[in-house]
Amino acid sequence: MGRYKERADVKVYLEILLSLATISVFAIFALRPTILTIAGLLKEIETKKETLAKMDEKISNLGRAQVLFDQEQQNVILLNSSIPPNPIPDVFARQIEGLSIRYSVPISKISLDKATILGLRATAPKTDAKNMEPFPEGTNELPFSITFTVNIEEYQSLTNLISDLEKLRRPAKIDKLVMNTSREGENVLLSLAIEGRLPYYQNSQKEVKEIVE
Repeated sequence: MGRYKERADVKVYLEILLSLATISVFAIFALRPTILTIAGLLKEIETKKETLAKMDEKISNLGRAQVLFDQEQQNVILLNSSIPPNPIPDVFARQIEGLSIRYSVPISKISLDKATILGLRATAPKTDAKNMEPFPEGTNELPFSITFTVNIEEYQSLTNLISDLEKLRRPAKIDKLVMNTSREGENVLLSLAIEGRLPYYQNSQKEVKEIVE
């Protein structure tokens, strides 16, 4: 009887162990998708936290950049008007015309080299003269020549005009000044020929070109 009872106990234990093993196997297979889903969600949460931290950093950097831009905006406007992204010869011509009217100094001649008003220029003109100081690398130039003619008595008006020409917001590099006198009846005329260059940066717009001859 004792051995039979021991065998019965062993059988019960075996059945319990087998049942637990079966339940464990089914539980593992049943819970595996849930466990994988939870693991994926945890990984996604960590990734989103990192992304959020990077976005916060970028937003902070953009905020600082905006503050800096606001502080320097006036300087940027001045720089763009001083050395524009286009040659804008018409603006320079109007400035010269304004100086001519202010000092009553007639313009005998004004000419500007070909300028790309819109789009990219295939080759930017550069001076080949060895005695001309080159502009910094990456700067294009627009050559110009202007001739003023006045009576010899109005010499001071001519010198005042030249002084203001050098003070224009848009810098003009004057390479050559030639002064001549001539007679027209009883009047002695004084002519001043100016040759120079206007700096500008290359326009980045890829559009149709309009060339000013």
